[in-house]
Amino acid sequence: MTEYKGRWEAIRGPLIVTAALIALIIYIYVFVSHGFWAYFFIGLLLLFIPIAYSGLILKITINEKKIVIVRPFTRMTVKFEDVALCAVHCVDNGKYLIYAFVKQRYHRGYTVKGIKPKLPFEEVVKRSSKEEGLDLDVNFNRAKKIPVSFVENGQELKDRFMLEVGKYHVKIMEGEE
Repeated sequence: MTEYKGRWEAIRGPLIVTAALIALIIYIYVFVSHGFWAYFFIGLLLLFIPIAYSGLILKITINEKKIVIVRPFTRMTVKFEDVALCAVHCVDNGKYLIYAFVKQRYHRGYTVKGIKPKLPFEEVVKRSSKEEGLDLDVNFNRAKKIPVSFVENGQELKDRFMLEVGKYHVKIMEGEE
């Protein structure tokens, strides 16, 4: 299992914002008189904590079967065999974000989360590997986001992720023939 440590430059900003929000919430709760406006502003400040927390990537581990994104209190696992479609978004030079559309259980089998129409998992994989393009409605908000630029050697991690997903896609395509 290969481990990619989080870059301090990427962790520092969200960590400072999260600490400042928590300090501001504690200050309002302790030193401001309790009333509607105090609780209203505390509620507004609490809305920004999940956004800042999503940028805290401690490490990403990868092996032949899955990738695991580790944050301070949570882990997100993406199995390569469940990925039907990938999209790589280049944020800046050498900074990437991978959108992984994974399969989900549906009453008639497996479909892909974030892609309409509701097609079977294998059909989405076959359509995505064809050269002529996709005629699918894609919702990027429903995809699993893998911030490879937040760790050291992000380019290597991106290439390895795409290679491992490609292996499973080849297995599915060979199964059709």
